[in-house]
Amino acid sequence: MILGHCCKDGSCLRVCPQNCISPTPGDPDFAAAEQLSIDPSACIGCSACVDACPVAAIKPEAALTDTERVYARQTGGSRDELPGARRTGRPEIPIALDAGRGPLRIAVVGAGTAAMYTVRELLQRSSVVRVTVFERGARAGGLLRTAVAPDHRGIGQLTRLFDVPFAESRVESRFGTRVGVDVTIEALRDRFDAVILAFGATTPRTVAGAAMPDVHQAIDLVAAANAVARDGGIPAVTVTGPVVAIAGGGNVALDVVANIAQRRIVDRSGAPIARVVVLARSPVSRPSFTFSALHELRQLDVDITVDTGGARLGATSAPLDQLLTELARPDRRSRRSGLPVEVVFGRTVTGVRPGAGCLCVETERTGSGDAGAGAMVAEVDATADSVVLASGFTCEPVPGVPLGPDGAVSNREGRVVDIATGVPIAGLYVVGWAKRGGRGGLGENRRCAAQTVDMIAADLAAVPSSR
Repeated sequence: MILGHCCKDGSCLRVCPQNCISPTPGDPDFAAAEQLSIDPSACIGCSACVDACPVAAIKPEAALTDTERVYARQTGGSRDELPGARRTGRPEIPIALDAGRGPLRIAVVGAGTAAMYTVRELLQRSSVVRVTVFERGARAGGLLRTAVAPDHRGIGQLTRLFDVPFAESRVESRFGTRVGVDVTIEALRDRFDAVILAFGATTPRTVAGAAMPDVHQAIDLVAAANAVARDGGIPAVTVTGPVVAIAGGGNVALDVVANIAQRRIVDRSGAPIARVVVLARSPVSRPSFTFSALHELRQLDVDITVDTGGARLGATSAPLDQLLTELARPDRRSRRSGLPVEVVFGRTVTGVRPGAGCLCVETERTGSGDAGAGAMVAEVDATADSVVLASGFTCEPVPGVPLGPDGAVSNREGRVVDIATGVPIAGLYVVGWAKRGGRGGLGENRRCAAQTVDMIAADLAAVPSSR
C-alpha cells in the first residue's frame, strides 16, 4: 500500500517486476495524481518497492495503522479502476551524455532537491562528467531542510538521498558562493560545457500593504517552527492573536495551521491562538492542498470547517472531494474542542491595511470553479489580528537569467530562452521550481531533471566539443 506522503519520485516504478505501479511519468494523469498506486490484483508482494521508496511511503496492508487505512480505501480496486492506471511499458533508456566526447564539465547552481536529482542524473549518464555545485548556503538540502517539518513522514529518509551524489568524487561543492554576486552567469557559461540553474523559487509572493507589523511570511514561520520541532525550546517567532488569517490555501498554509495547533507558533501573550481562517484562492473543485495534507491535519487537535464559496461538492468519489464534502456539511457536529480552523475557498487576498485594533484583509471572491471560474465577482473584507502570507514563491532575480511574468526562468523543456526572441541561450538550462514555477512536489524533480538532462545530451551531441 502506498501512503499519502508518496513523493512520486518513481524509484518504485523502476524495480517493480510486475509493472503494477501507476501512473508513470509518461501517463497523462501523472501530473494530476497526488500519489502512486499499486494494482493489488497484479502485486506479488516481493517488497522491492518498499526498499526502493526514498520516503518510506510503502507498507503492507496488514501493517497499516488506523489513520493509514484511509489510503487502503483510497487506492483499492483493480488496475482498471485505479486513477491513471499504468498502461505503458518500462521507462526508456536515458540518453547518454558522453558518447564520443571527452570530459564534460557541468555547473549546477543550487543544492536543493532539484539539484540533487540533477546531479544524480548526470552521474548516471556519464562516466566522464565532472559536476561543480554552487550553493549560497552552508549545506545541501534547500527548502527540504528549512521549510519542511522534520516530523513530516519520510523527510528523514529523503534527506539521505543527498549523501551519495554530493559525496561522489566527480562532484565538487562550493558552499557559501552566491551566483550573480560572487561569480557571474557569464563566467560560468565560459568555464563549463553546461550551466544548470537549480536555485528554486524562494522569494515569497506578497500583497499590497504587507510591510507592516503582524504580517508574516509563511516560510519564516515554518522555518522557525521547524527549529522548535528539531531542537526543542520556545518558539522563536510569535504572532498576535486571537485570530490569524492565512492568505493562500496550499500545503504550506496547512503546515502553518499544524504548527499553530502544536504550539510551535504561539501568540505574543503565550496563550493559544483562538481561531485560524485560511483564505484559499483556488475553487473547492480544485484545491491546492493534497488529501494527505488535510488528512494529517485532521489527526491533530483541530476542528476544521469548510466554506465552499457557493460551489457544490460531492460530485466525484475522490477521497479529497468526499472529505471536503463532510467538512462543509452545515449540520456537521463540531468536535467542540481543539483549534477552530475555517477554510474559505474562492477568496483571493489583494491587500492588507490597518483597521480598528486589527488588520483588515482585503479580498475578492472568485468564481466557484463550475462556470466562469476565475472572474472576480465581489469584494469581501475579513479582519484578523495577524496575517500570514502563503501565496507561493517566485525566483530571485539573478543578472543574466531571464525571468518570465510568472516569476520562473523563461525556458522550453529546460532550455533557458531569451524572452524577447524565444531563442535558447547556449549552454544555459534550468530545473525544478525555477523551471516550473512553485509547483509540484519533491519527487517530481526527478522527472523534471531527466527532461532537462535530455536537452543537454541532445545539444551536446549536436555540437562537437571544443575542449
